[in-house]
Amino acid sequence: MSKALSHNAEVGVALKFAEPFRTPMFIGSVQASFHSVSAATITTLPTDFTHYYAEYKTAVEATLKAALQRTEPKNLLEPMRHVLSNGGKRIRPILTMLACGAVGGNPFYATMGGVVIEVLHNFTLVHDDIMDAAPLRRGLPTIHTQWNTSVAILSGDAMMAVAYQLLLKHYAHIPRFAECADLVTRAILEICEGQVYDMEFQERDYISMAEYTMMIEKKTARMLELCATLGTVLGNGSAQEFAALKTFARSVGIAFQILDDILDATADAAALGKTIGGDIIEGKKTFLITHALEHRASMNSSDNALLDEFLQGRGLQPERAKSMIALFERNGTLQAGRDAVAAYTAQAHRALEALPTSEYRTMLHHFSTMLLERCY
Repeated sequence: MSKALSHNAEVGVALKFAEPFRTPMFIGSVQASFHSVSAATITTLPTDFTHYYAEYKTAVEATLKAALQRTEPKNLLEPMRHVLSNGGKRIRPILTMLACGAVGGNPFYATMGGVVIEVLHNFTLVHDDIMDAAPLRRGLPTIHTQWNTSVAILSGDAMMAVAYQLLLKHYAHIPRFAECADLVTRAILEICEGQVYDMEFQERDYISMAEYTMMIEKKTARMLELCATLGTVLGNGSAQEFAALKTFARSVGIAFQILDDILDATADAAALGKTIGGDIIEGKKTFLITHALEHRASMNSSDNALLDEFLQGRGLQPERAKSMIALFERNGTLQAGRDAVAAYTAQAHRALEALPTSEYRTMLHHFSTMLLERCY
């Protein structure tokens, strides 16, 4: 691929990707139609990206299904399937596959690695839902709601064990296995640290933007970073490629979370699937609240009174959320969030320039576009 062609692809011109693997080279004996998933839901990206994304998602779904063959005990396996069957776009395993391809590996060799991360990601969600007392996850009842809290805890624990079992079964023979295991283990620990910081910050009146960024790096961006780095190792990438993809994924993850904070205050309620201003009502220390508190000295007395009301009440009554959103708009907080998303996105795209020019690098660029140009 020429530099000119690569540049055109990165600014949105449709590109015909070469198909390096005619059939999915799954780890183990998995059979699935390679063209059975419609890409119609991703409408703003080049046709070839959506086509390949759909094929990769098919590979992930088939591999995940094959990985969960056991049926007993029902009260452990059924809750696991319940949460894993509602996976959305499967962005984490697909990022793992794209990273592997971007460093010269076979992306389908990394499919099981991506499934390992998908299982781990859902394990963290099961336990998060318990801590948050959340009734729904992606429109379905959470495990602790449909079954009970004890079943949810055990199912989450089992999902972590299954993830490590899959990692051992399929990659223990490779020369860089110890590196893979270390990446996974350190990521889980940091994600737990991020959750603890998130809980701690809710009890504090003030956190700095540096503390907020540290927290979302651990809680949100760290899992995407694991995807990119594990995919790099499975593709036998170099230290330079490892660093580039790590920076790419971390930057995308931070931008993704800041955008999520913005959308909570600005998206259409029906599209978002939850109450607008939910973070404000719950008293969460988002980018918007953190920025507003850092700049309250320049605000008028009524805005400062509203921020005090938020802090003293650990959130606001639902009917007061709109007032806080207006405060964000009036004082430049929403624009600061949009600027931060743009800056982290640009940082992610610059990191890709250290990778060899390829269809996978272009797909990673479109992948970030898919995540960061959403409206809900």
